[in-house]
Amino acid sequence: MILALLIAAPHLFGSDAAHCESVGGAVSTNFLDQTSTLGVATGSLAGGVGVDIKGISPGSAPGSLVFHNHHRWVTTTGETISFADADATAYPVPELPGIYAVSYRTGITITGGTGKFNGATGSLQTYGSVNNNSGQIVLRYSGRVCYQSNQ
Repeated sequence: MILALLIAAPHLFGSDAAHCESVGGAVSTNFLDQTSTLGVATGSLAGGVGVDIKGISPGSAPGSLVFHNHHRWVTTTGETISFADADATAYPVPELPGIYAVSYRTGITITGGTGKFNGATGSLQTYGSVNNNSGQIVLRYSGRVCYQSNQ
């Protein structure tokens, strides 16, 4: 009886359950112009990454700026990851003009995508730096992605 329950349980209770996993890696991008970036991601979500800056507003800390961003992400296997627009706050480093510490204070929310990311949910915590003098951005990301079980 117990053996039968163990065999049947995944089919009775887990057929539509999401499978979640921790993810992490790095992003290295360059500004193409004043409102867009393009670069690469390494780690769990390796591929190409781009950001469109939809707006910039003053942050709450002195000299800080909030960037309202739309992300584009394609993995090395050709699957896309969709995100809700997210805000990145840039804090100036006083001793290094043009250098900013950056944080997505509330994270970046995954809203789906294609392939195994179809119906996926999750969030990424991201921080790093921007060199406004050279137009380079380096970030670390970590978080959790939950995939639909049929993916």
